[in-house]
Amino acid sequence: MPRNFVFTILRLLIVSLVLLPAMVFLSQQTIEPVVLKEQYSYSCKVKHTSGKKHFHIYMPTNWQVEEFAQTLCDTLLAKQSFETVTVSWQPREMLSTEQLLSDNYALFLNRDYALRGLLPNWDDFYTAILSLPSYQISWFSHQDNMQLSANSLKNKRIGLLEDKRSESGYLAPMSELKQFGHGLDNAQLVFYPNRESLVNDFLAEKLDIIPSVGHHGQLKRWPASKTQPLQHVSSTLSWYLNDQYADLAPSLVTYLQQYQSRLLKVHTTHPYSLDKGLR
Repeated sequence: MPRNFVFTILRLLIVSLVLLPAMVFLSQQTIEPVVLKEQYSYSCKVKHTSGKKHFHIYMPTNWQVEEFAQTLCDTLLAKQSFETVTVSWQPREMLSTEQLLSDNYALFLNRDYALRGLLPNWDDFYTAILSLPSYQISWFSHQDNMQLSANSLKNKRIGLLEDKRSESGYLAPMSELKQFGHGLDNAQLVFYPNRESLVNDFLAEKLDIIPSVGHHGQLKRWPASKTQPLQHVSSTLSWYLNDQYADLAPSLVTYLQQYQSRLLKVHTTHPYSLDKGLR
């Protein structure tokens, strides 16, 4: 047998003996999947800042959030003592009493009953500077002349928000479903992290029925024959300003009214949509 061949075999054996423990070790390791966290905030730098403070805002929707924040950074808070503006829209159950007491938020949007549940004496720290009018929540479906009942809900895929504090995306529709949901299978309920993904799956016909207030672009044009109003009127939703920034209230109210009118504007030909809606 040639010597070169023998040396080659020996080298291969040595390499195998060296690599074998490493291969065994790697085969026993569990590779954890990479989980991409959903973004729940947007920040911008205040123009011509004269300080280092942060203006943190919370609201339960990310609709036009970049434009909302940039307007504050570029004009309303320019030349003020703020360095950055951050807008957060994480699920409402993540909003805590500790955050409210630690002055974490300068401005936030919430419902009166939810705020009192978190901080009964909220008015010692915050002032309600603008309240939104109540609005109608409706069911949207792909079926004409829809009449919701236990029978009509059979085998239907129903989309809801997983935010259990969302009045229009969870609380009100879930309450109504329970009223005529005898025999309703929990497997029929599909929960979504945000309104956008919920509506997109509905438009793609992955869902049969969803609740909404009709201000989403394509839902504005949804046929009235394929909607049904919930027997529910929304509770008061207000903007609350931290008292230490009370001097900003006049300019903020003016801007919030403009933002609110754009957000809540739905086309008036829809019989079940008010021009006063929010999630």
